[in-house]
Amino acid sequence: MSMEVEGFDDDFFCSVFDYLASHEPKAKAFLAKSMKHRKVWLQKFSQG
Repeated sequence: MSMEVEGFDDDFFCSVFDYLASHEPKAKAFLAKSMKHRKVWLQKFSQG
């Protein structure tokens, strides 16, 4: 699944990376999720 196809752009991914880089436990949990659940997490993150 390409996240860009799902409506996420590079600026958004930079924000996600910065957030996860400063919150290691959340980054580990994100990586443990399935692709479906990562997408749900990203959608929620984008809504603030």
